[in-house]
Amino acid sequence: MDIEIVLPYEQATCQAPLWAFEESKIDFRKEPERAARCTLSFAAMELRDYLVRTLTVGQVRIVDRAGGIDLAIRLAVQDPADRSERFRFEPEPQGLTIIGQGRTGVLYGVYELLRMQGWRWYAPGPQGQIAPPMREQLNLPREKKEYIPSLNIGRGFDFEGVSKESAQFLIWMARNRLNVCGYRPATFALANKLGMQFKNGGHVFEDILNPDRVMPSGKTLWQEHEEWFGLPQSGVREKSRALQTQFCVSRPDLRLFLAEELLSKLMGEFSTVDRLDVWGFDTWGGICTCPECRALGNGTDHILFLASSFREFLDRAYAQGRLDRRVRMVICAYEGTSTLEGPQGPVCGNLKDSGDCVVFYPINRCYAHDFNDPGCRINAFYNQALKSWLKPEVGIPVIMGEYYNVSKFEDLPLLFTSRIKNDLPYYAKSGIRGITYMHVPLFNWAMRTLTQNLYAELAWNIDTDVSAFVEEYFEKWYGPHAGRMRCVYEKIEEAWLLMADWRAWSARSVLTQLQWWDGRKPQKPLAMDNHFQTPAKAIQSGRRSIELLQEAMAILQEVRKEDQQILLPAEPSHSIAVNPIQARLLESAAGYEQRLGEDRRLLRYGLDTMILMTEFVAFHDARYHGDEEVAEEIWATIEQTADALDSYYIPIEFKTFEAGFVSKDALTRSQLRDLLRRCRQDRNERSRRA
Repeated sequence: MDIEIVLPYEQATCQAPLWAFEESKIDFRKEPERAARCTLSFAAMELRDYLVRTLTVGQVRIVDRAGGIDLAIRLAVQDPADRSERFRFEPEPQGLTIIGQGRTGVLYGVYELLRMQGWRWYAPGPQGQIAPPMREQLNLPREKKEYIPSLNIGRGFDFEGVSKESAQFLIWMARNRLNVCGYRPATFALANKLGMQFKNGGHVFEDILNPDRVMPSGKTLWQEHEEWFGLPQSGVREKSRALQTQFCVSRPDLRLFLAEELLSKLMGEFSTVDRLDVWGFDTWGGICTCPECRALGNGTDHILFLASSFREFLDRAYAQGRLDRRVRMVICAYEGTSTLEGPQGPVCGNLKDSGDCVVFYPINRCYAHDFNDPGCRINAFYNQALKSWLKPEVGIPVIMGEYYNVSKFEDLPLLFTSRIKNDLPYYAKSGIRGITYMHVPLFNWAMRTLTQNLYAELAWNIDTDVSAFVEEYFEKWYGPHAGRMRCVYEKIEEAWLLMADWRAWSARSVLTQLQWWDGRKPQKPLAMDNHFQTPAKAIQSGRRSIELLQEAMAILQEVRKEDQQILLPAEPSHSIAVNPIQARLLESAAGYEQRLGEDRRLLRYGLDTMILMTEFVAFHDARYHGDEEVAEEIWATIEQTADALDSYYIPIEFKTFEAGFVSKDALTRSQLRDLLRRCRQDRNERSRRA
C-alpha cells in the first residue's frame, strides 16, 4: 500500500523536513501561519515515520497535493491562531482527512490515527513506546468523528523544579494529549511546537513582600510599609511573623504595588507564560483582620477582590501596550492560603468574563476512599469545599489539583488506579474543567507508569472504558507476565491505600509526628485519628502493608527469573534481527527485562520505607509504655532497615528555586534520617549514664 500524507503548503514535498524542526526560529504568538506549518509538518513527519514501521509493504511520502495513489491522508487546520486541541476525522473514498480546529488538534489527530494502528506511548523515550505487529493494511475510521477533550482548559502538571525539563517527556505529553507545562528555556521552542500552554508563578508574594527587601528609599519594606502586612488576630503586627498572616488586600497602594510587580514579571522572567498562578502566602495562618479587610468577607473573598484589581490593571496595561499578550490568572483554593472555601460574597464580573480560573488543591485528602465518598470524613470535608466553588453564581472555571507525588510522598511506588478511575469522572461531571498534579516525575516511573497514562487518558476522554484500558496496559507493557504483574500492582496499591495517614502534610500524619519527636522517651503516645485511631492500629496496618509489599516482591522476583529464562536462547549465540518483525520481537523481550528491573528497584524502596515508618511507630510506642526489651528488638530492625536504605539512591530531586538537582539516598528520601540520628543520640546518652 502506497500512502501520501498531504500537507496544505506548496513545496511540502521537499520542505516539510525543514519546516518540522524550525520551531526555534518562530515567534509562536506573532506568526500563527508559520507556527501551524511547523506543527503540521512535524505531525506529517511523525505519521510518516510510524506508518513506515507499521506497514510491511508500500511507501509513505509527504506531498503538497495527492497524486492518485492507493491512499491519501490529508492534514488541515481551520484556524492557525486557535489554541484548541479539537479535531475530527473525515473519511474519503481514497483516504482520510484529519482536520484540527487549531494546529494542536492536527497533531493530536495524527497520534489518534497511530493509536488506532496499535501504537502506544506509555513512557518517555523509545523504550516507553509499544509497537503493533506489522501489517499490510491500515485501520481507518469509517465514519466522521469529532474528538473534544473532556477537561478543556488544561491537562498537565505542576513543574516545581527550575531544572526540571525533558524533551522526551514533552513529546510523551503531546502523544498522550496533555497540554499544560512549565516554561523551561531549553525545551521552550519544542513545547510551543507541540501546542503546550505555559504556566508559572505560584506563591510569588513571599518574595515580593519580603519584610527585609530593600526599597529604593534604602529602607526595608517593613520599615516603609508595615501597614501592608496583615493584621493578625492579636492586633499587633510583628516583623518576625509578618508572612504568617495574609497581607492587607484592602489597601489600594499595596494592590497597585503588587500589580506593577506582576506586570514586571510578566514582561520579564514570566514573559513566556499563558497562565500566571497568583497564590497567597503559604502560611496555614490567618487573614488580615483590619476593619476594611473584615468587610470583604472570608479569605477567598480577599483573594478574589485582589485578583479583580489585578485583572483591571492587566487589561489596562494590555490596552496601553505595556503588556504584550493576554494572560489568564489562576487563583488557588487551598487551606494554606485560607482560600479553600468558596466566596461568601459576589464575584466581580471582570473575573468571570476574563477566563481567569481557580485551581482546587485538597492537599491532605484521603486516597483510601474516592473523593466523593460520603463515608470518608476528610474527603467529605474537601468535597463540600469544592462544591462551594462550583456553584453557578461563582462563575469561575475550576481546575482540580491532585497530589499523586506530593513532596511528602518522595517518589514512593504509590498507585492510584482505583482513585483515578472513579475520581476523574466525578470531577468532570461535577463541572471541573481542567486538571493538574504535583509533582510529576520525569523518569524512573516503574509501576507509576500506569498512573501517568490513566491520568492522561481520562483527562482527555472521561468516558474511557477503564477496565479495558488497564487490561491493555498490562498486556502490552508486560506481555506474557501481564496477569501476575497485575497482581503485583494490586498488592502495592492496597499496601499504600493509607498513604495520607502515613505521610501527608497534615499535622496529624504519622510522618509529621515522627519528625517532631526528639528521640527521647515520649511523654504521650502518637496522636492518631482518621483510619488509625491508636498507635497499635497504625502498627497493625503498617505490618499488613509490609506483608503485601513482600508478597508483591516475591511475585516480581519470580517473574524476573522466568523472564530471564525466556531471554536465554537454547544455545549460546548472539541474536541479530534479520528483518523488522524479528527486530520488534527482540525489542519487546528486552523491554520486559528493563521494566521488571525498574519495578523491582522502586518496590524495594517502598518496602524499606514502609518497614522503617512502621517500626519507628512501634519503637515510639514501646518506649512510651516503658517496654525497653521490646524497644531493643525493634531498634535492631530499624538499624538494619536504615542501613539498607542508606545503601542506594532514589534519583532525582529538583531544586525548586534555583537551577540544579540532587540524587539523594533512600534513607534521606524517607525523611526519617534526622529522627534516626536523634534516637541514636538518645541511646548513646542513656548508655553513658548506665
